[in-house]
Amino acid sequence: MEENVVVIGKKPVTDYVLAAILLFNEGYDEVIIKGQGNNVSKAVDVYNALANRLQDGIELVDVKIDSVERGRRLVPVIEIKVRRKIV
Repeated sequence: MEENVVVIGKKPVTDYVLAAILLFNEGYDEVIIKGQGNNVSKAVDVYNALANRLQDGIELVDVKIDSVERGRRLVPVIEIKVRRKIV
């Protein structure tokens, strides 16, 4: 797995926002917010909170929506790629 990916789980949204900010501070220009299943909507919440906090400091690069097979079920997956704007 890539090092610039924030995988959404059971923690609060603010924890993932902080994780993304830390990745930017470590020198990554792009961060991917990834959510699966019930965490798809939380991934969107993380993006919105990050955009609200950093305002013009980031831009949305790409959104990938897919599904993966888990047993006999299809589980939705979202990947939100954001880039730090250099001002």
